[in-house]
Amino acid sequence: MGIRDIDPSGLPGGPSLGTLMELVPRLVNEDPLVVGRYLRDQYGHTVRIPPIHPALDSDVFLLTHPDDLQYVLQTHPRDFGALDVPGSRDFGRVVRNSIVSLHEDSEEGSWSRRTRLLSPEFTERAVARKVPEIVETTLAAMAEFEGPDGGTSAGDPRTVPDAVRVYAPGHDGIRLMPAMQRLTLRLLGVSLFGPDIRAHETEIIEAVDGLRDLFKRRQLHMVTSHVTRHLPEELHLPGWLQGPLGADPYVELTGRQERQIEAYVDQLVGAADAIVERRQRTPRAYDDALGTWLCRADPVDGAALDPATLRQEVLGLLIAGHATVTAGLTWSCYLLAARPEVQQRIREEARETELLAPFSEAYCSVAMTESEPDPETGQRFLEGLPYTRRVWQEAIRLYPPLPVFGRTVTADTEVGGQPIAEGSHVLISPYVTHHDPEFWDDPDTFDPSRFEPDAVADRHELAYLPFSVGRHACLGESIATTEATAVLAAICATYDIEFARPTGEDDEFDPHEPPTVGLDSAINLQPDRDIHVRFTPANPT
Repeated sequence: MGIRDIDPSGLPGGPSLGTLMELVPRLVNEDPLVVGRYLRDQYGHTVRIPPIHPALDSDVFLLTHPDDLQYVLQTHPRDFGALDVPGSRDFGRVVRNSIVSLHEDSEEGSWSRRTRLLSPEFTERAVARKVPEIVETTLAAMAEFEGPDGGTSAGDPRTVPDAVRVYAPGHDGIRLMPAMQRLTLRLLGVSLFGPDIRAHETEIIEAVDGLRDLFKRRQLHMVTSHVTRHLPEELHLPGWLQGPLGADPYVELTGRQERQIEAYVDQLVGAADAIVERRQRTPRAYDDALGTWLCRADPVDGAALDPATLRQEVLGLLIAGHATVTAGLTWSCYLLAARPEVQQRIREEARETELLAPFSEAYCSVAMTESEPDPETGQRFLEGLPYTRRVWQEAIRLYPPLPVFGRTVTADTEVGGQPIAEGSHVLISPYVTHHDPEFWDDPDTFDPSRFEPDAVADRHELAYLPFSVGRHACLGESIATTEATAVLAAICATYDIEFARPTGEDDEFDPHEPPTVGLDSAINLQPDRDIHVRFTPANPT
């Protein structure tokens, strides 16, 4: 039953309190996205969520039909404000008063003004000019990750925190997620923040990873304590379930864990402060977005961003710009390691470009070696990588970095014929919509041809929304897409990606057989465990 098939009571479908007993253990043991797909499969494109989360003090609806997403995000966005529920407030502590969190009704500052001042650096043309440096930075980072152990420079376990450690004891390769974290943070320096961000690489990665773990732990406690308080007394929980839920209905993180959250936030604030302070001392010495933002006057009121506000933008983009691209590249490499034929096709395409041409072609070109840098080189490079771009698009269809977000209804409205009252919440899950068989054939299969022009033209515009859409779509979509396309081309042009063999594994190990991984949707969507890979130099011809 979907939103267009309302039951006789006038309410959309959803699990009953009895069925709730089936969902509680799944929420304890599985990622919420898995439960979201189950709810869509069982109850259709509009589901009234049962009371298993403290956000559900008001009605909450999971909306997954593209028509309804278009209504909420594009045609009637003013009827749906920013989501403000307990689960979103931890994240808000870091991104508060930044372009990542601001909206029309924000009290902290003007969303329109902030967009005017920041958006020029987020355009596709602006990012394309950075492509040669993005490729160079990628290849420099890959040199650290090359070989069976990634080298001690990639993360000797004796010198770096575990979250940042690339070296993978017990495998003839490296840990993929920390490797992509390092690379993506350096790319953020190329596109926005300048090369001095590398001075804070370890502390930023450690803090983001630590906050993610603690915020996820709090979410589990919030759900389980809320269930314990609000389930009807007649639905007695079995002992095996009562244990994980806990008897204390007000269970919280320990004082030590709360102090650790504050320490991680302070760690990020310290890094952002140091970066902005350096721009204040010599803003013209840095050819980056931060130096520009510090000096740019608003065409409306004539004022520039103050350093404190700029610090909040750095914090917000460290989460949104760093974690999002890291997750997407990690999933992309995981998919590519299992598909050498896709790697080869990207390699052939990349080797046809000017930037990644083989030695004999690149250095026999007198015009190339003697001419001044061409500002259009990056744009030509991107135009020569249509298949690589489709691989990225398919990777984030399967694993969208922003897997779920929400809105709060600001006035009584109606979505797809269903009345939704003011104060209700709607949840939108790109992950669930991207895996809907009504809009995607064989949705769990990797198939970049889905993004060929004819296929895109035949599909509902809102069946695919990895960066959301409308007025509040992710400002960094062009940066993420440009960086990812350039990175995948640079990696595949020069390396073979394989899964790393565990120490002691027999000779039958298949380096292209993907390990089973689950989902972890805390903050963004990433694998729930380490993935170990090898980057081996590819045949240059």
